[in-house]
Amino acid sequence: MIRISFLLFLSFFVLSDHHKLSTKYSECQGKIANYYVAEITDEGSVKGWYKAAKMHQKYYADRNAKVAVYPSMQYRVDEENNTVDELFRVSTTVVWESQEAWNEFREYLNNRSEAQVALDDKEYQAFVDMYDKNNEITDRRRLCML
Repeated sequence: MIRISFLLFLSFFVLSDHHKLSTKYSECQGKIANYYVAEITDEGSVKGWYKAAKMHQKYYADRNAKVAVYPSMQYRVDEENNTVDELFRVSTTVVWESQEAWNEFREYLNNRSEAQVALDDKEYQAFVDMYDKNNEITDRRRLCML
């Protein structure tokens, strides 16, 4: 009986460790993401920022990257938990399917021809310039999305 009790006791701890989540980014078991928060510039527009996000997604899609670009608009909440109906910030979340998907894309980047690098750089700079024309990044984070 003591042996059975001991085995049950030990099993409880072994099984409970199975669901333990690491807080280290390098051990992320979910999807990894880059999160950018920005303000629309005086010369920019939401339409221009949104166009940049669509160009950003196309850049990855054209290279078969397993990633999604999610543009979103942020609104403040007042003291009574009501949404203030005025744009506060815009954000772009770039979500990689997995760590492996990000590693595959890095592998692609490291093994391109000179012609492909030139094309990639041109298309990359086009969406970065469109973002820069329309918004200014105020914060950025790296996420582990469970």
